[in-house]
Amino acid sequence: MKRFHLSLLLLLAVAVTFTACSDDDGNSPATTATVALSLTDAPADYEAVHITFSEVALSMNGGWVVLSGETQTIDLLEWNNGKSIELGRQDVDPGKITQIRLMVTEATVTVDGEIHDVTIPSAEQTGLKLVTNFDLVAGSTYEFVVDFDANASIVTTGNPQKPNGYKLKPTLRVEEKATTGSISGIVANFTGTPQAFAMQNGGAVTSTPIDVSTGAFRLAYLAPGTYSVEIVDGTAMVSKEDVVVSAGQDNDIGTLSY
Repeated sequence: MKRFHLSLLLLLAVAVTFTACSDDDGNSPATTATVALSLTDAPADYEAVHITFSEVALSMNGGWVVLSGETQTIDLLEWNNGKSIELGRQDVDPGKITQIRLMVTEATVTVDGEIHDVTIPSAEQTGLKLVTNFDLVAGSTYEFVVDFDANASIVTTGNPQKPNGYKLKPTLRVEEKATTGSISGIVANFTGTPQAFAMQNGGAVTSTPIDVSTGAFRLAYLAPGTYSVEIVDGTAMVSKEDVVVSAGQDNDIGTLSY
């Protein structure tokens, strides 16, 4: 009988210990945040713009955190009209992201079916850097998107009509997806291949091609604020003023007609 009682007490002790451990595991607070970084693009006057990234990293807490060390070659022109491609994702310690660095090892453009190398200046060989000020809290997931403006980032050398070379001069902006909104609409009565621009303070924040089969467009990943929308088709233009963007919402401005 004593042996039975002793065995029962041991079983109860094990059960209580297991339950306590399980409860502790379930209630343990998260100690890391999850960060994902994606890439999107504005249209460009090329058939393709291929960029090879060797590393994506964040500067935070006095050091660098690598989101991805995988070499990836991406055609920027495939990622516009609200589409994006993820470059890296990682769990990180909470803190402040002060800089994002994209290491670029190679770039090419395709013009009239011919592939041309894009020169990467020495200043850019240490990485394309974006100064940021994002705070990360443990237990949260943050998705950031870098808008890589291919048309503004590739500059020609020599005669613009017949360039003898191409150089990378990156034009980038970064936003947190959850805090952005978008503008969408339809363009009617166009004849060429128009583009839509979201404008602020006289400059283009982002742009996107019009779907030539439907006339639809979507200007995505815009910080909250007031924009004007310009649709440019060659020398013709139609616009709409005072378009308000709110976080997490799409503002459908309807049909714009030439």
